[in-house]
Amino acid sequence: MGREFAIQNEVQYQPTQTIADQHAVVGGHDDQVGLLPCYTSQRLDHPSPGVERLVVVVHGALRDADRYFAHALAAAGDAGSATLIVAPQFLTNADFKAFEGITIRPLYWDVEGWKGGEPALGPAPISSFTAMDCLVEQLTDLGRFQDRPSPAVVIFGNSAGGQYVNRYAAVGRGPDTLAERGISVRFIIANPSTYLYFDRERPVAVPTAKGINRWRYGFDGRPGYVDSGPEQSLARYLARDVIIALGSEDGDGAGLLLEVSPAAMAQGANRLQRGLNYDRHIRRLAHAAGLTINQRVIQLAGVGHAAHEVLAAPQIRELVFG
Repeated sequence: MGREFAIQNEVQYQPTQTIADQHAVVGGHDDQVGLLPCYTSQRLDHPSPGVERLVVVVHGALRDADRYFAHALAAAGDAGSATLIVAPQFLTNADFKAFEGITIRPLYWDVEGWKGGEPALGPAPISSFTAMDCLVEQLTDLGRFQDRPSPAVVIFGNSAGGQYVNRYAAVGRGPDTLAERGISVRFIIANPSTYLYFDRERPVAVPTAKGINRWRYGFDGRPGYVDSGPEQSLARYLARDVIIALGSEDGDGAGLLLEVSPAAMAQGANRLQRGLNYDRHIRRLAHAAGLTINQRVIQLAGVGHAAHEVLAAPQIRELVFG
């Protein structure tokens, strides 16, 4: 919880104030199942008439899925009537106080573990990436949408949610299953503190390189969910529709929850710089491998780190809800 990891890191160890009142049933190996709390624009246990798009919004380090859900609803505007908006909540062991008084025990992860697909600490060891696989597969089930075709899917994450979406875009299995059914998935990675690198080169020299390639920054010690190495994962990532959204004002080297470990600082001094460096990393590797790149970077003028500013930006609204 010290400054060596992230600036004002202690705030993410404070319990969340609310837990979502709906739950998706998600499963792992050996018939293990768990409940993932979600805020949704329509109930998960009923068909969703008129839905043409599924938007999944991943919260930041504070697990404030209710706020992210509200931001997405506000940004959707008139498009909200044809969009199923879902904000899953990846609770942690810091949230035990919030569990008091509820009869159903949801899945919970380590404070850092959910961001990179680690298995839950309880009640079942289900990866947070498996939870997303299950969520998008269930919510694009043809039966849920009655006679309408399955919707396109957008997975959006800001800050720590952007970290999650970046890693999931590289190693997530669910989008491959959806692609086999003709369902497109777009990943929008907004203002993450760090990224997953596909080789051991980094743009910034740091006093000690120890740990800079450990998971979530590289592939060393990757969790059990990750069934591919860096080369295969890079090919998967390059083939996907990925947008990195960077607030032009998110260049504070002492921003709230900015990671400052050597592994993070090797990627750049602040979130804006790290995003631009990562785009160069991806383009360098794509060129070397002779692969087409689908990643785009959008710099949002006048926008800082806040999720509501990112979602309200006209370019992002069009990409999410258009």
